Amino acid sequence: MATQAALTDGQASRLLEKYEESGAGWFWETGIDGSLNYLSSKVSRAMAGSGISPKSLTDLVDNEASLAEEASERSLSFYLTSRLPFEGLVLKSKGQHDVWWSITGEPSHDEVGRFRGFVGFALDLTDQKNSEIKLLQLARFDSLTNLANRDTMRQALENSIMSSVHRKHRCSTMILDLDRFKFVNDTFGHLVGDQLLKSVSERLVKIIAGRGQVGRLGGDEFQIVFADICEQDRLSSIAIDIIHSLSQPYLIQSHLVTIGTSIGIAISDYDQRSAIDMVRDADLALYSAKAAGRGAYRFFATEMHEQALLRQQIEEDMRRAIERGEFHLVYQPVVHTVTGHLVGFEALVRWTHPTQGIISPGIFIPIAEESGIITELGEWVLRNACLEASKWPENISVAVNISPVQFSSQSLPSLAASAIAYAGISANRLELEITEGALLNDTAKTRSAITSLKMLGVKISLDDFGTGFSSLGYLKSIPFDKIKIDQSFVKGATVSGNNNVHIIKAIVGLAGDLGMVTTAEGVETEDQLALIRELGCTLIQGYIYGRPMDAAAALERTKSETAIADGYMVDRAERRRIIRAGRIITDSANEAVRMRNLSRTGAMVETDLKLQVDDHVWLEIGMPASLEAVVRWTENGRAGVKFMQAINLDEVLQTKSKSEFSTFVPQYLSQQSVAQYADKERLTPKALLRR
Repeated sequence: MATQAALTDGQASRLLEKYEESGAGWFWETGIDGSLNYLSSKVSRAMAGSGISPKSLTDLVDNEASLAEEASERSLSFYLTSRLPFEGLVLKSKGQHDVWWSITGEPSHDEVGRFRGFVGFALDLTDQKNSEIKLLQLARFDSLTNLANRDTMRQALENSIMSSVHRKHRCSTMILDLDRFKFVNDTFGHLVGDQLLKSVSERLVKIIAGRGQVGRLGGDEFQIVFADICEQDRLSSIAIDIIHSLSQPYLIQSHLVTIGTSIGIAISDYDQRSAIDMVRDADLALYSAKAAGRGAYRFFATEMHEQALLRQQIEEDMRRAIERGEFHLVYQPVVHTVTGHLVGFEALVRWTHPTQGIISPGIFIPIAEESGIITELGEWVLRNACLEASKWPENISVAVNISPVQFSSQSLPSLAASAIAYAGISANRLELEITEGALLNDTAKTRSAITSLKMLGVKISLDDFGTGFSSLGYLKSIPFDKIKIDQSFVKGATVSGNNNVHIIKAIVGLAGDLGMVTTAEGVETEDQLALIRELGCTLIQGYIYGRPMDAAAALERTKSETAIADGYMVDRAERRRIIRAGRIITDSANEAVRMRNLSRTGAMVETDLKLQVDDHVWLEIGMPASLEAVVRWTENGRAGVKFMQAINLDEVLQTKSKSEFSTFVPQYLSQQSVAQYADKERLTPKALLRR
């Protein structure tokens, strides 16, 4: 059996020297008074390089190491003073950036037991501690922007709430959502999108300037927590600064990018609300800001809970409405400009609730898109529109709107083929109308869906042309059959000095060169009709040839080859496209109302009241006196009113609406429904209100 030879003193010294020089660890020894008798040369050189000449072991460590809570310099001093052995004390080096050690030592005694000092060694833990710090960074901070993440912001808000309760003060939080970020991300790619998020983060930190904590919750959503700011005027000023700053252009990889932001603000109270409660309230306020037209901020108001309840109730009722047959289609005529012949109808979905009556598409369609119900509803519309078209002459087509959610589904081509086959109509009689929003994710799947639809023979039209960001790019790459000129260009086109005529003329010329048909939407008056004919638009769709009608009326209309124009002789007074909340008063009711398309002589309003033509009403919209008006037409929860006395448009638009926020919903919930959802903890605004 081989025997192990003992190391000589020289061998031991060489091994010790090699180990010390490797940097994996080092040795030390102190005297009776605690002064260093021995310190490995590599550590001595490192200390000298940092301008430190250690006289004792405690001189080597950082007294204020933030992560060495239980292994601080005082703990080391305790062991040295008490002459007790210690093992694995984790300490940070003094003077050396991010260097960590695990130090072990034991007291040394002579032959008769007298204390001679300490001897020990240290292991380098720098790599391990840096990994721990990185893990902590990942757990608490956003890896892209280095801002605090969702969990850290929740903790910061909870701490602020707790502190504010003790100090009898209030705190606040803002939730921000970037407007048009998805468009930038999809158009220019994720690298540009990521850089944009970093730039936004830098601007936010600069604006807040230490007054609060800025965090990123994920995606394009940010949060700010203010522990000491609760005054609405100060928060409003900060919100305005943020909106202004973030809306300034960004130059990223040679791309000039412009976005915006909407902000929801919630202020704490003394009612024991948690951080989750405040974030939910700020989310509801953010939704209100986005509904007001984006680029705005809103403070949370209790009425917003009622709106969230309403949306939840509408969603639940809508899921049952399809099964119960509460939806129906109406059809608006499309007429050839030159011949005046009826060439088709656009199918539009309507909902008649069994107890609440007609629900405006402006209310239920967005909820259907956000909740995913639009997929089932869209299939129902497509199938029933094709079935109804089978009753019409072969030369009459049907157009169906396809939402971006539907268009992104890979099953759309097969659904269209199934609907056509079941109805027994020619594929070229079906026209699918898509908006630019459906094309933002311009991927191989999108191209494949368009190719499949075109191979079927289905026609595809681009709806609301001219209102998007890059329609010309889509015209170049997608074989559209038709361009629908948005009604915003038709309205006012006959007014002297208006540039809309030049825009329409350019669109018609472009479409002609590309071999595409044009449809002018929103034609209402004789002078508009004459202008559209003069400009060369192929087709006309508007109230002048008929409002949307039920299936029976549409079928009857197909029996007459020529459509008859019926409208005002000239375009009406200048109208402003606005959303103004207020109240409508009749002899027997006083209800919330939303006013749109305001002119000097009248407006279009949305209301729950069952108004009749020639009814007299009064409108309160923030003016010193109520506006007296008479109802000229009603349709699907909307009404056109004529003012008894002309108003000053600029004066009205400068006044502030009495409503605290701009969103509007009808009084839809019954008392039973309100009671059922009164527990606000059951609300889930993220699921209900977010994209």
